[in-house]
Amino acid sequence: MVFRFTEENDKELMRKAIAQKPFAAKYGDSARVWATVAERMSAAIQIIVLEKQVRDRVRLLKKNWRAGELRSALGSGIEETLEAVNEQSHYDTLAGLVGQYLLPEEAFIDDKKKRISNKKADEASVNRCAIELVDEAVLRRALRLNESVLDDGSSDSEASITSSSTSSTPAKNQRVATASKRTPTKTQRKRKSVFPMEAERQDKRMRDDMELRRQQFDQKMQSQLQLHQDGIGLEREMHESSMQMEIARTEAQETGEANRLRAQQESEECNRQLILECVRVFSEAFQKTRSE
Repeated sequence: MVFRFTEENDKELMRKAIAQKPFAAKYGDSARVWATVAERMSAAIQIIVLEKQVRDRVRLLKKNWRAGELRSALGSGIEETLEAVNEQSHYDTLAGLVGQYLLPEEAFIDDKKKRISNKKADEASVNRCAIELVDEAVLRRALRLNESVLDDGSSDSEASITSSSTSSTPAKNQRVATASKRTPTKTQRKRKSVFPMEAERQDKRMRDDMELRRQQFDQKMQSQLQLHQDGIGLEREMHESSMQMEIARTEAQETGEANRLRAQQESEECNRQLILECVRVFSEAFQKTRSE
């Protein structure tokens, strides 16, 4: 059976939607909130409506309201101000209830977009800082390499001067000088660069971040799958209950129709017997009258 919404049903639906605020539900809880709206709507109008019917009807009412507002603005260019004295009186009408529902919904959507843009800006700032740190580490490494090359050149020149000035010394002193020349100085020792350490740290942080995101994604997918299964089960139960109610109502209608036909037949049979009895009595009375 197709359920057709009347204006009173639409008003009651918008009141339930305003009370529940399905647009502010957390990710994955929207279906549960709409199911609650459908249950309360069904209890209010004493007719079972499904969650999809309620959601589609609210979407259609919002579309019609926006189209009406656009036509009014283009037609007259006059609209009610927010400081109107009798503004609350319009909330008893369907258009006023739809507008009351759309006002916090649009504010919530704008706030959500603002939070997302702020989050993206923070992520961009963090990435920019990381790039600056890596560039600074590369620059420091290049400067250290340049200093080490200059120190190696100066130490080599000093060693050549020392060897030329001590060429007339005994062989023992020459072996000592040669050994000291082969021994690496402090500036010649290889320094460990900060850039590989920074790169390893960045790689480790990226791997940890990717693993955390993967775990969060798996958890969200599992929760969404569970909510989807729960929603399907709830919709199946509501459909079965509506079918049972429809079958019970059909059986009641058939039983009532059968009882009515039976009563009508019994009444017709009684009337026929009464007519026959009247005819028989009249005939007997007529025969007695003639015999006398």
